[in-house]
Amino acid sequence: MKLLFAYPPAWRERYGEELASLIEADSDDGRVPWRVKLDVVRAGLAERLRSSGPPEARVRAGVLLVLESWAAFVVAGLAFAKSAEHVAADAAYVGVQVAAGVGTLAVLAGITLVARPLSAFLRAGGWEAVHRPVLRAIGATGLTVVAFVPLVLWAHSLTYTQRNGSDWLYGAAALVVAACAVTSIALWTHAAVATARRLELTRPVLTGETLLAAVTTLAMATITVAATLWSEHASDALSVRMALVTLVMAAATVLAAAGTFRSARALRA
Repeated sequence: MKLLFAYPPAWRERYGEELASLIEADSDDGRVPWRVKLDVVRAGLAERLRSSGPPEARVRAGVLLVLESWAAFVVAGLAFAKSAEHVAADAAYVGVQVAAGVGTLAVLAGITLVARPLSAFLRAGGWEAVHRPVLRAIGATGLTVVAFVPLVLWAHSLTYTQRNGSDWLYGAAALVVAACAVTSIALWTHAAVATARRLELTRPVLTGETLLAAVTTLAMATITVAATLWSEHASDALSVRMALVTLVMAAATVLAAAGTFRSARALRA
């Protein structure tokens, strides 16, 4: 039964047959009700969270999930900033800026917190294990800078209308640069996660990272609410774009909240 794959393998081996019998008993002519499906999937995912390694590994995994969610959130935030650059700022927009600053400081503090373990890791020869993702991220960043500089110079020679849709060639170039920037963010996040998984972290460091993850998640939630309030006063031309942006923000915030909850729960264990 495919529903059982929501649970980890060890759990399925021990309890799978019993759960399959219960599901069949609640089914009508072999058709499993949606309510039962949702309950099984929800419980299976919760069991995976509880059984995915020792507490230290679960704390680390939860914090890294927040970091990955923040990276996706930053992409949505850049789209929001681009959409709002020619619109008068209001209280909601100021709220976005303040919360973004808090979230950025929390992420930087988290990086600072692992500076000593990172230094020890590199001194012990860890560079060989992580140099490939780091070099890929550096290469993507260099490509983004090389593409961004001429785009900015080109933009200064265009009118506002040309920069915002009438010049299709400039629009295509801007999309290419945006894709390079998103790729750079994704590669740096991958490099950071690959490195963090190999660091030796003490309990105080894990506790600090969990607290910073909670602050980051709270900042993301604040930005999402403020951006949604701001978008209610946006023009019709921006409404569809802002709906997509706030949807990505909300999804990233939910993932970050799941990561924070996982870390906090594992920390207590």
